[in-house]
Amino acid sequence: MSLEIVIPAHNEQHRIGRTLAAYRSDLLAPDVRLTVALDDCTDATAEIVAAHAAEDPRVRAVAYPRLGKGGVLAEAFRASEADLIVFVDADCATPPAEIKALTDTIADTGADIAIASRWHPTSVLPKPRPIGRRIASAGFARAVRLVFPLPFLDTQCGAKVITRQAARRVMPLVSSRDFIFDVDLLLTARALGLRVAEVPTVWIDQDGSRVRAACDTWRMAASLARLWLHHQVMPVRMPALAIVPAVIEPVPVKRQPTLTLVSHDSPSSGAAAIEPSPVRSTAELFCVS
Repeated sequence: MSLEIVIPAHNEQHRIGRTLAAYRSDLLAPDVRLTVALDDCTDATAEIVAAHAAEDPRVRAVAYPRLGKGGVLAEAFRASEADLIVFVDADCATPPAEIKALTDTIADTGADIAIASRWHPTSVLPKPRPIGRRIASAGFARAVRLVFPLPFLDTQCGAKVITRQAARRVMPLVSSRDFIFDVDLLLTARALGLRVAEVPTVWIDQDGSRVRAACDTWRMAASLARLWLHHQVMPVRMPALAIVPAVIEPVPVKRQPTLTLVSHDSPSSGAAAIEPSPVRSTAELFCVS
């Protein structure tokens, strides 16, 4: 089963090299593709990715105009021909070994989407998060559950897997282009009756986060309000227009989680080696039809 890992990146020259190195060394299968979706980068991100692509044919960069994280993900997902499409953040907070837990969950349960969850009781977060970001993250997660009929503990963790068939159905209906993309994706999946599995994960907080607890609070609230209004007023939406990207040419640990399925009816070069993560016990499967 082919796999494409999409990494959205806007000016990530300080982090993208070690992230690509970690994924290249951990994911050895030849049918894995690593696509860096460049969101109007103006730093050396593209050059760093091109250097990795010269060493490894599985790596490529695709350049987009400034669309936002959600925008470049939506376009990359639409263009992918892989059986399973993954997106992970550029900071490598989710170790590469955790991707297998997500893909295994889809294979074992028949879920359409699998999402990593930092707030799952059996998830492992070995490095304490700054208190401000932790409060902001917990508050946002609670606000999402209050505003929307979603049963998930964590909509924002930067590691999700979707089948190609599900992506073909979901992506034309997802309108959000900023960090609220993850919530929009899950709301649209719910509206389409797709099955979503929430999976415990290992997540390692990384320095250099662009989330600022105080100044981003109002932006988060405004985005949630906008998304709520959009789903209330425009439950049926026209597909978004596709963006034609520019492809940048390159320059000349196994584990098997034990799964418990829970049905619910309910209305996101130069790296140090990352050790295999411990096995957690359960994934929750939400039938959000």
